[in-house]
This record gives sequence, C-alpha cells and structure tokens, in this order.
Amino acid sequence: MILNGMQGRVERNYPLHLLSTWRIGGPAETVYWPESVEDLSNVWMRAQEAEIPVRLIGRGSNVLFPDEGLPGITLVTTSLRGIEWGDYTVRVEAGYTLARLAQEAGQRGWSGLEFARGIPGSIGGAIMMNAGAHGDDMASCVLSVSTLWADGTIKKLERDEFEFDYRFCSLRSHAWILETQLKFRPGEREEILRSMKENLTKRTANQPLEEPNAGSVFRNPPGDSAGRLIEAAGWKGKSIGGAKVSEKHANFIVNTAQAKSKDVLALIESIKLDVQLKYGITLQTEVESILTGNRGVTKKEE
Repeated sequence: MILNGMQGRVERNYPLHLLSTWRIGGPAETVYWPESVEDLSNVWMRAQEAEIPVRLIGRGSNVLFPDEGLPGITLVTTSLRGIEWGDYTVRVEAGYTLARLAQEAGQRGWSGLEFARGIPGSIGGAIMMNAGAHGDDMASCVLSVSTLWADGTIKKLERDEFEFDYRFCSLRSHAWILETQLKFRPGEREEILRSMKENLTKRTANQPLEEPNAGSVFRNPPGDSAGRLIEAAGWKGKSIGGAKVSEKHANFIVNTAQAKSKDVLALIESIKLDVQLKYGITLQTEVESILTGNRGVTKKEE
C-alpha cells in the first residue's frame, strides 16, 4: 500500500465537506495527514509510480470539492507546522496557520503581516494564491520557498526565481510549497496589534464570517470591485439550491442549507454571464474548483 510505513493520520471514505470552509464535498477515497515534508514527498513519488491520483490541500479555505468525492489520495498539510524564528525572519512549514503566524509576529513587534490577521488558510496556500488584503499581500514578505516538483525533487527557490502578481504565483500548477522563509520589519508592538484588530473588525463587519464560505469568489477586475459589479447586476441575496450570494458582501457565496458543488458552480457561471452581458467584464474566479486528478503539481509524463 502507498501509505505503509508512513507516520500520520489516515482516513478512508472521508467526507470532504469536513475539510472545506464551504462545508461542501463528497467522500474522499483516502485522506492522509503527513507529519513531515519527507513523508509528503515519499507519498507523492509512490503515488506517481502507482499512477494513483493525488492532490494537496491546506485548510480548505479557498477550494470547492466535487459532490461525487475524489479518488486516490488527498494530502492535508495541517500537521506540517514546524517553525523557527530568526532575526526578523521566520522559517515555517506549509501547514502553519497564516492568521496565527501574523498574530505571533505582531506580538514580537514585527511588522509585515498585519494584513493577514483575519485571512483563513495555511502558509502554503497563501503563497500559492498570493493572498492579500488591505492593499498588501504575501509577495511583500517572502524571501524563499522550498518546493516539491513533479519528478520528486525538492528545490529551494529564492524570491527572484519565481513571480507574484495579483492573486497569482508562478509556481502554481508546477510545484507544491513545503516551507517558506518570510521577512519582517521592526515596528511598534502596540501599533501593529492595533492595526490587526482594526482589520479584524472590518472583516467581521463586511464579510459573512458566520456562514460557511470560501472567501472572495472572484478576483477584482483592474480598477473595479467584483462585489460592486455583482451587486449592481442584482445578484445580492439570490441563490441556486443551497448556495446564496451573501447579503453582506456580494463577492461571497455562502452555504445556507447543505449546498452542493453543482449549486455553487451554477451560481458562479450565472453571475459571470450576467456581468459580462451587462458590463462587458469577464470575472475571474479566485477560489479553485477541484475535480479529479492532481492538484498543485503537473503529473510527470511517462
């Protein structure tokens, strides 16, 4: 078996909705929580050799799982939480919680992650999507990353060896993030903590945190707001099945009553089509829909 001899939790036919902040998804054939980056790498190579589908997720805060579930192995990084603090730097594994790291840095009087205090998800996922808020993002603090590639090799890449853009990292679909080194600036502890508290207050006031969701569904078009466009098009509060456009923020789709993946996808496509017809703007999704096969690394060619 692929997972023989591996340390960590293994579950069979595990409900994917338990791994998603949207609380959506059918059963995964096998879910594995590796306890080391070595175990993660070994499982990837074994799965490749056995031609078994494998995909990687963090805290499930930016993904939509299929109603029919997933075959193969789903790797969950939440047990990869190693951390080592340096001189205004930190080395941290991919499964560490971004919001927790922001708070811990702030407690030290280190500035740079104030924007991230309220962002759900893991460090690895945050880098892959260049997560951001309040005019800042992960690109501003990444020094280097350790990555797993399709052929099983692990490479350390310095910041100038890959690219970031708005909600984009050039490593996406090519490699998995195993760990990263981040940099900070000296700051005033109380000022940093006050800034994070203000960001959390704004997030609570403006976003439907009390309902299952996956954050912003669409990227903001250049010079505009996806939420503004969706609201202007009349979609605020509308629903398909159990999926509903939040009445609090139109760029959020919430799970109101056992929503299905098909409900969310139908709502997304309807909104995209309507906004395109009314305003000539094609909205691009920020969340990722996982269907089948690999995620994060392209399967090596035979």
